[in-house]
Amino acid sequence: MWFYFFEFKVNAFIEAFGHEFCLVVHGSPLFDHAFILPFKDFKDFFSADLLDQNQRWVCNIPAHHEVIKLSYFGKSKERPVIKYHNAFHLLQGVSDYERPAPDIESLL
Repeated sequence: MWFYFFEFKVNAFIEAFGHEFCLVVHGSPLFDHAFILPFKDFKDFFSADLLDQNQRWVCNIPAHHEVIKLSYFGKSKERPVIKYHNAFHLLQGVSDYERPAPDIESLL
């Protein structure tokens, strides 16, 4: 799963919330498949030397969902993320989060 975060958007969240927010990587509109990344746990991961020419951190979480990989021009770093997969309890208002199971038959 490829995705990116713009530096200016992350900085806007830092200005508004300090390090008390989560980056959410949403992988599917059909079922729960997301990574909830508390920024305080990842703030040192997103370093300026790995920003691309568009001021983005371009990342990948391979199919086994074990690590997040950030890379740019031959430099890269990885961090385990399996414990953040579908970790909705890390979000504010999680008690309000209820999502019915999808009707699989209607999706076929």
